[in-house]
Amino acid sequence: MSVYDRFREMTLHYAGTEELKLEGQGAIAILDCRYPTFGFAEKGGAKVTLTREGNSRSGKIVSGELFYLPSNTHCTIQNEEQSSFQAIWIRFVWKGQAEEKLRSAGDEPIVDFGLFSFRVPQVRGWIADFVEAGRELKPDAYFQLQSHLYSIASAFLRHIGEPKIADDDFIDYVERTKRYMTDHYADAIDVEQLARQSGVSAGRFYQAFRKHTGLSPHKYMTAIRLNASLHMLAHSRASVTEVAHCAGYTDELYFSRLFKKHMGMTPTEYAACANKKIVMQPVFKGDLSVLGIMPEWVLDRGWSDDPEPYVRRMADTKPELVLTSPIPGELLRTVAGIAPVISLQWKGYPWKERLLQISSILGIASVAERWLAFYDQKVSNARQLVRRHLGDTPFLLASAYGSGFRVYGMRMNKIKDLFYDDLQVKPPVQAERFGLLEVESLREVAELGGEHLLLLMPQSRSDEELAGYERQWRELAAGQARPRFLLIRYEEPLMYNASTNESLIDQTVNLLLKDT
Repeated sequence: MSVYDRFREMTLHYAGTEELKLEGQGAIAILDCRYPTFGFAEKGGAKVTLTREGNSRSGKIVSGELFYLPSNTHCTIQNEEQSSFQAIWIRFVWKGQAEEKLRSAGDEPIVDFGLFSFRVPQVRGWIADFVEAGRELKPDAYFQLQSHLYSIASAFLRHIGEPKIADDDFIDYVERTKRYMTDHYADAIDVEQLARQSGVSAGRFYQAFRKHTGLSPHKYMTAIRLNASLHMLAHSRASVTEVAHCAGYTDELYFSRLFKKHMGMTPTEYAACANKKIVMQPVFKGDLSVLGIMPEWVLDRGWSDDPEPYVRRMADTKPELVLTSPIPGELLRTVAGIAPVISLQWKGYPWKERLLQISSILGIASVAERWLAFYDQKVSNARQLVRRHLGDTPFLLASAYGSGFRVYGMRMNKIKDLFYDDLQVKPPVQAERFGLLEVESLREVAELGGEHLLLLMPQSRSDEELAGYERQWRELAAGQARPRFLLIRYEEPLMYNASTNESLIDQTVNLLLKDT
């Protein structure tokens, strides 16, 4: 018996094309699934849920992806976005062997029940043929559609036959991809090649990358390059052409147009505003860094208690601007005699407002607005993960600080406005009663009544110390059914500024994706 004989009777027969549209948020149930179907997400994205014999499988489908709906399956399409979702259904009959009985040489099922999504480079042209021919089908068109159908089925079977990699490994691959982009932004980077090297379908790679970063790989690459160009423009005398080439753009005119589109000003205008010698207090460094600016030097904490050596250094440095929190009037007049002084309140003052205030002073408010737009995208992405992985579980927020701990409540902006407000981690009732508590032991944290703890811990602390804290917390919360202990690492010091909050969001996303 030929190895081909078992496949000779297996044939596909095109059975029709349908168009589906969801204008804005909403859901639609598709009950008539007698035939197996290939769906194509023509525009937008949606959640697809398949149900058969009491079993359900769900997944997100995005524009450009094909997906497979087995026969005799209930399907629900839910659009969770305000933008419209459009899909094309290609129904067919699978003869010769029932689809669920299709088996490989090892007699294992090839097509199992599940939501499979995949991409085919030329599929949009095929889809146009299905839609056009479906309105008035002729014999020549039918055979053309049959050819497309077999090509899609071939790509589908090839996709599901690919070896799958573990989720943790895939998260690591996304991290490695991010680091590669950061280290090689000046080079020509083929994102499609990175997707192929991931070991999964391009659709899954793009979806996971967006899930992990809040951005598509192309937008992430653009953000890295433009951020690098900010630093070069602010801290060198290089020409726009030189900066463009160093940032990975061979066409300086394209770079300039892209820069203005994103930043709201030309590279030359930005450089004129940002190329300044600035002296500042530590907390403001993280605000200026996201705008591409690094200070000439940073004042020590408490510098105003013994200002004489700092004033002498300022006089020698001759800065063009001094950013400081409010200082006594006499010291203010002395410093103002050296350089213009901007006094900024930061305690109890929202960091986003301060970032916009600083950027307005420097004449680069549009750059801050662009950064905040990307930041909000990150927050939205992280918030979905928080909702999915933490739900309504209340968590105390604390940080390892010195030899003790700081516990953050609802009456103080720092930490609270990121985790409790932006990311919508649910606070325990106890957190409503205080702003910041400093305690000496983890036992005192547990005595506040929290069952679950989200602990911020400096990168400098050892893994052994972390493991000890986790064991101790689980012992202290042993009366609870399933006490949870989540850890987020941070670079010291834990400042209340833009850069610190962005880093904490990245670490939170990493934690939640690995805590699945």
